[in-house]
Amino acid sequence: MNRLLLFLGLSTGLLFSSCGDDVQDNVVINIPDTDEECCNAEETFLAYSFLNNGYVKELTELRDTIDNKYVLKVYSAGGKLHVGYNDLFFALIKIATDGYVRDFQVNDIRPLMTMTAMGMQHSTPTETETTVYNETFPAVRHAWVSFLMSSGDNGYWELSYKAAWQQKEIEHTPTVIEVNALPAGQNWLKSFKKDNQTYYLTLVNPNTFQTGNNTIRAYVSKQSADKKVPYLTAEETFTIEITPTMPDMGDHTSPNNTPLIKQESGIYEGNLNLSMTGLWNIHLVVKDQEGNIVTGGDNDNSGYSSLYWSVTI
Repeated sequence: MNRLLLFLGLSTGLLFSSCGDDVQDNVVINIPDTDEECCNAEETFLAYSFLNNGYVKELTELRDTIDNKYVLKVYSAGGKLHVGYNDLFFALIKIATDGYVRDFQVNDIRPLMTMTAMGMQHSTPTETETTVYNETFPAVRHAWVSFLMSSGDNGYWELSYKAAWQQKEIEHTPTVIEVNALPAGQNWLKSFKKDNQTYYLTLVNPNTFQTGNNTIRAYVSKQSADKKVPYLTAEETFTIEITPTMPDMGDHTSPNNTPLIKQESGIYEGNLNLSMTGLWNIHLVVKDQEGNIVTGGDNDNSGYSSLYWSVTI
């Protein structure tokens, strides 16, 4: 079979070559030039570059195979998981050629915490089915999980999923995973109640915030009637008003913030302005579609909502 060889040079950068000569200090990726299962050369190049950019790393304990011909790999930021929001990336690789399979599905993603001391189990806010992460490299699929608590003496987390490609299917059985606590003082996940129903507010990747204007994103998830079932994004529509303050600087605030509004995709987006580095409390007031305050109307000692995320930039 003719192959297009992609070389990733440690000193010379990235390039394509049609020859098979060895290149010193380079990693060689074999890309079949005619394979309907796999991505073309450009898509493979972009997928490989993304999954080997040093930011995402494989969660090797979640790896699985299909018919001993394909390996499914799962990635996260730094190859670790923590309390609150986590991106999960999935790639299906053809073992014989190292080609990235274009069309596959991962669904029924199920995180489950077993509380050993209490003898109970519960799930957490989750996107249970993957979508294509970037249309320019369709071999990488994406989902997210927001963990309510860390692993430890109180219990342990497991994660399972199902994957399918054409007529092939696998079920990855529950596997123990390590979920780390956030740094002291950080809190990226909050809950509130409405009509005796529990909702969760997940702040998306606040570790990317910088001084100045930021697009702030969040999900609102609804606890399942069966707490062992993943908590899906809520169908209800809310508006989330935000006020950032600095508790270490006399609770001074920063202007030009806009509420988080639900988008067509289900994610909430708004604008957050952070005027300087340090610890910020992002106070939240959640309103329903009629503008009634659902939660956050009671103030703490700062004079702002007692419901808030805490972020350090």
